[in-house]
This record gives sequence, C-alpha cells and structure tokens, in this order.
Amino acid sequence: MDRRKFLKRAAAGSAALGSFSLLGGNALAEDGRRKGYEFVVLSRDAGNEGLIISGNGTFGSQSVDGGGKFDHFRFQPPPPFPVVATGSWRAKKFISFTLAPVHPPSNPEGRHGVYQAGILKMTADFHPIGHGTIKDVMLEVVCNLGPAGANNPGKEEGVYVTVPGPHEFMPSGTGVTIFIAGKGSSDDD
Repeated sequence: MDRRKFLKRAAAGSAALGSFSLLGGNALAEDGRRKGYEFVVLSRDAGNEGLIISGNGTFGSQSVDGGGKFDHFRFQPPPPFPVVATGSWRAKKFISFTLAPVHPPSNPEGRHGVYQAGILKMTADFHPIGHGTIKDVMLEVVCNLGPAGANNPGKEEGVYVTVPGPHEFMPSGTGVTIFIAGKGSSDDD
C-alpha cells in the first residue's frame, strides 16, 4: 500500500492489524548489535483528536536515536480534517525494551526472520512547525508479531503517546510497528 492510501485509511479510521508478542529480555540482539524500530500508525485520544505518527531509528541497552514526523488533527468531518499541529519529533531518552511475553515454546524470542515483537519505551521532543518544542513526550511503541506467534497481552499494536499535561493518544488499530533484530553497529553503551 502506498503512503497516500495509508494516510487516507488512517484519517478515515479504517481496519486494524493483528496483535502478537515476545519474551521479556534486553534491548541487544544476541550478537551485541542494536535493534531497529520502524512505524507508521494512527493513534487517537479519548475525544475527537488523532495523531498520525511515523518513526525509525535504533536503540541499545542505554540509548535510543532516530525520530520521525507527526500530524495532530481533529476528526471534524468532512475531510480533510483540520490540522492542530504538524512537524517532527526526535528520540531523547531510552526507558526500556521488553520482548513480548507470549510466544510459542519453540520461539522464546518471538522472532520471525529478522523481525521481533516487543515494547519500546522512550521519551522524545516534538517540534511542531510554528510553535515551541514540546519536551519529554512519552512514546510506547508496541509490536505484536502474528507470524512469530508473539503477543503483548493487553497492548494493541501501535504507538501510545503521552504529551505532558497530560494528553494521551492510544493506538487505533491502523498502522504497522516493527522491531528489527541486530540492526546497526555494536552497542557501545
């Protein structure tokens, strides 16, 4: 699916992806290399606001890098929905990474090829165009990996975003998150 189609579906709040999980563990692959993360998702608050957020980067046992773009809007028909803020974000602080706890006994790391399920927690600074930086935004990236039989119970695939204040966005079931085992150079942390 191309980006335009995805964003169109996200704005319409279309169908969700499946959920999956992994075994608790540390952020380094068995070869000592950093893991990668990639996502494009739609998250929603408890009211009528949405957040399309994309990101990619790498992380190790004590650090995280990368960032992405965001588009904060109101679900106020007819489309196009009004934009509240748009801009970029940058990863700042690694909090934790855990592998999904539910997985087949034959797959204790919940991997499928180079992909792996789990939950990454980090803080980030958001840089909305024409506005001041929003510091210490909490991002919780959840990847459930069906082909691996891995699942994070009670956590929907997507990105949970908590803006200080707090203003919380939760996954809407639209989008993709993935962790890539052994991406990047060795972890020097």
